[in-house]
Amino acid sequence: MAFKKKEVSEFKVGGVTIKVGQKYILDHLSDPSSKVGTKKFPFNGSGVTDCVYFDSQKNVYDTGFYEGSYCLQAYTKAEREELVPIYVNQIMKPYEEFRNEDLNHAEKNKFWEKFRYEAKVNKEFDTNKADDLFELFQIILQGLACEKNEKNPFYRQNAQFTISNPQTTKNKNKENSKTKSEAIQKLNILADADKEKLDLVLNYIGREATNKVDKEDLKTIYFEVITEPKTGLDFAERFNEACDSYETPTGKEKMEYFHAANELLKLRKIKKITGKGFFTEHGEIFLGLTLQGVAEFCLNKASQQAKAIEELIEQNPQVRREV
Repeated sequence: MAFKKKEVSEFKVGGVTIKVGQKYILDHLSDPSSKVGTKKFPFNGSGVTDCVYFDSQKNVYDTGFYEGSYCLQAYTKAEREELVPIYVNQIMKPYEEFRNEDLNHAEKNKFWEKFRYEAKVNKEFDTNKADDLFELFQIILQGLACEKNEKNPFYRQNAQFTISNPQTTKNKNKENSKTKSEAIQKLNILADADKEKLDLVLNYIGREATNKVDKEDLKTIYFEVITEPKTGLDFAERFNEACDSYETPTGKEKMEYFHAANELLKLRKIKKITGKGFFTEHGEIFLGLTLQGVAEFCLNKASQQAKAIEELIEQNPQVRREV
């Protein structure tokens, strides 16, 4: 049975952002120390049934619907003041009406004594439904589920499941595929039309020089790089960003300085000191931590780095490359 809300809202529950009106699903939480690689056995329905914690010191149930609730201790005071009224008005009260129950957190409340939430792999929660939203809220706040990339140990240490929004995941996957597709297209166009520019862009983002690689072989090599499941997206994002930067005056100038600095390094006119960065030949002027950093410094014409590099370029004009 769907519970009609006046408006769609978005708010934080634990480390998860809940968009009321959308669906969420529980999945395995990876655990390298486990023989099966996850916190729960990796099959549908593998799960946990539990109750809301009773705080014996305060003599109340830890419901998350009052500011002193232990499960909210990772919140700031401002967050508790902002979010608890939202929880009460948009989660607790609708559930009370839906189930005809009193959800006060007192010790004698029989509802909390009997209430059990159930979390299991692939269980879906429709936040249009009062009971689904209520159960999802408790599963998150009681520490049973967290975001896949949750960094806060308060939310992750006891979690057994990850939680995701299928629509958000679908949109993100679509964006990632688009990013990779754009990178492949840009690389193929540059390989055919301007291989020197492609070599410079690849070199700028830390790839080895490809000036001796045939363009068709280059397309094949980087198609595999971009479509690699674990690292392909990172490369595609950096490649697209560098290509876009190249099309701006500042980006072109930065890459010109990068190329010059790289050539000066090959000529031993500048040097790299491990752990410290790049310096002029005799170590008197710090140029930057990376060659990209050297190029960034050179955009400021008044900097000592720019003056030093310009002087070296004048002395070694063969390193200059107009892009």
